[in-house]
Amino acid sequence: MEKKYADFDRLNRLLVACFEAEKLYYNAAQDAQTTDLKRFLNYMAVERNRMSHDISNELHARDIEPLKTDSNKGNLDRTWQEVKEALEHFDAEAIVNSCISRDKNNIKRYDELLERRELPTGILELLEKHKYQLQWYIKQAAQQPKKSPFVESKKEEIKVESPKEDERGKVINLKAI
Repeated sequence: MEKKYADFDRLNRLLVACFEAEKLYYNAAQDAQTTDLKRFLNYMAVERNRMSHDISNELHARDIEPLKTDSNKGNLDRTWQEVKEALEHFDAEAIVNSCISRDKNNIKRYDELLERRELPTGILELLEKHKYQLQWYIKQAAQQPKKSPFVESKKEEIKVESPKEDERGKVINLKAI
């Protein structure tokens, strides 16, 4: 019986990791600078929340108290300077890669529980479903645009030739095409 409680403890730790992933996606969405990226990250946060609640419900159904975690999302105590800094130095690629990394770590936790096969069948099926969803979401996240719209890209410079003199000494202005 003690072995079974160890697996429920692992499931409880997976629950906390899912809440942390939700918080990471939520905070990233708050800082995102494009509507598409913001929508995607918010959707991912909602999906992590749904997964967390599925696990929490399974624990409650077996009279196991889910671990309490700091469920506050966002950075409620940010100063205007921190908000300005986040917007000026937002790196979409780093944020998305951080979220993907968190999901990959969570997949390892799922794999550990699925390999042990010590949990009830209903929970194992739920974990298998979550694992495949996370793998699909990772593929989707990898396809998200990575560039900030506020960072200037290098533009091609148009050379404007200076006025030249023709053979007769007359100045002719040339226009750039």
